[in-house]
Amino acid sequence: MKRDSRRLRHDRAATAEAVRDDLRDLLARWRAAEFADDATVVVSELLSNALRHGRPPVRIACALRRRSPGRTALRIEVADAGPSFDTTLVRARWRHPSFTLEESGRGLFLVDAMASRWGDEPTRHGHTVWAVLGAPDGPPP
Repeated sequence: MKRDSRRLRHDRAATAEAVRDDLRDLLARWRAAEFADDATVVVSELLSNALRHGRPPVRIACALRRRSPGRTALRIEVADAGPSFDTTLVRARWRHPSFTLEESGRGLFLVDAMASRWGDEPTRHGHTVWAVLGAPDGPPP
């Protein structure tokens, strides 16, 4: 298994752009470029939520696990010091955003569509929102 993590400044524009570039570089080094497009979107959405609604510090972590051909999974985690939330309640309260009138509100819809699974976990210092890309029938990395 391969892992990488880092702490980020609480600056939405600069941080998001740097993370997207770093993520593509990391996945290329791990020879997992097949995840690059979806991972970039998922990281952008989770990171945007953490920076908009969470509290510093924000940390992002990625883990890649290759079990066998066709059974590779990438787990992305974005953690912050804000309070946890229950993803089952978030899903139950989803409303369909207007694609012509609203500028936000689609992030978790995208994560839900792209990830094989995702959720939220309370931590000692806040919470972590995670998403797994690939290998939907395998255990999370």
